[in-house]
Amino acid sequence: MNAPLALLAATLLAAANMSDAEVRAQAEALLGAIDRPIPEATWRALGPAAVPVLAEIAASESRMPSTRSAALAALAAADPTRAEPLARSVVDDEAAPLTVREAAVRMLGRVLAPAKLRSALAPVLRAARQAGLRSVAAETLARHAGAEACAEVMDQISLEPEAFRPAFHRSAGLCARAR
Repeated sequence: MNAPLALLAATLLAAANMSDAEVRAQAEALLGAIDRPIPEATWRALGPAAVPVLAEIAASESRMPSTRSAALAALAAADPTRAEPLARSVVDDEAAPLTVREAAVRMLGRVLAPAKLRSALAPVLRAARQAGLRSVAAETLARHAGAEACAEVMDQISLEPEAFRPAFHRSAGLCARAR
């Protein structure tokens, strides 16, 4: 059995009998696994007790941005309804690290329906201070919000300074394929 499947099997077997402290320890260990992606099923297997732990870590300003970003992705897998409001608040937090805000934008692409995604990310696409965040919003919209969002994405790309346009290359390609 390969390592990710073994980890999933062990998590599934143990999750039902874990205390809150054990769930926290398991979540921390999984978030620290930088050498391999953790399957969504593993996060779901930790159960509802993992949700407040992941939310706390994702929102914590004292955590490393990479850990916060991973916690956002894990939260989207564990409980998309709880993930949405946290992701929205992180996206809007100008003081949050850019990588965490980008992870929150990507996470919204995974948990919101296309129409809700367009309304959530249109302001980010138009007004975010960082070109990187605008480009992640453009890519997320192009990937998850359908052809309707591509008109807005392409309009934004045309407004971007020439120096920033390469960051939008993937979005433009996704929109070209959606036509």
